[in-house]
Amino acid sequence: MQTSTSPAPVEQGGGGVDIPALIENLGIVIYISIAILAVWAVYNAILLYRTLAKRSLTNKEAEALIGQVRDQLVKNNPQGAIELCQNPTHWHTALAQLMAVALHNRAKGLGKIKQLLVLDFHTEVISGLENRLASLATAARMGPLLGLLGTVMGMIAAFARMGSGGKPDPSALAQSISIGLWTTAAGLIISNPMMILANDAQAKLRHLRDRTERHLSDFLEILEQQETGPRTPASRSRVVLPR
Repeated sequence: MQTSTSPAPVEQGGGGVDIPALIENLGIVIYISIAILAVWAVYNAILLYRTLAKRSLTNKEAEALIGQVRDQLVKNNPQGAIELCQNPTHWHTALAQLMAVALHNRAKGLGKIKQLLVLDFHTEVISGLENRLASLATAARMGPLLGLLGTVMGMIAAFARMGSGGKPDPSALAQSISIGLWTTAAGLIISNPMMILANDAQAKLRHLRDRTERHLSDFLEILEQQETGPRTPASRSRVVLPR
């Protein structure tokens, strides 16, 4: 008499729920989360680099703009100098925007102008760029963490299959482990380039700050000469922008 073999037990938890399959589905959710994080990071990187390019002037362009503004001030035409700074060609650049602020507030004195320049640089120029940069840094940190979470859940699913009773299916175990490892790989794939971009953007932002500070010092020297006459190099005005 032939004895029929009973089927392998179904890997279920309480209430008939297939726990390993549920965990694997959550691993797919992590895949989607990593993809959304990557798209969000790329979007912020594109906007950050576009804004950096828009805010920057080459040394030659900055010197030309300062020279044109100086000519208007020598002609006692401050309104013409302001119009030069607000020209559509230059208005979105950090230097032109801050020079316009200084020209609008010439009557308040050089000390007050420096305070306004520092405040305007922080709130109008740097704040948005730093927010985008923080988004890139967040993506670089979150990618591996999401990947690690996927790996942990894949291991949980694999151990749940092995501990469910009966002989586990090797292909099912491989699938659970594979999902976990691929989430880590995906997290690292988006994290490494985002970290490189964040470091590069931070260097460009620091370069924009230093160059704007240097050109503003030249411009403030022109304003001071208009008020008090020529100054010695040791006593030239300098504005220190926020680091």
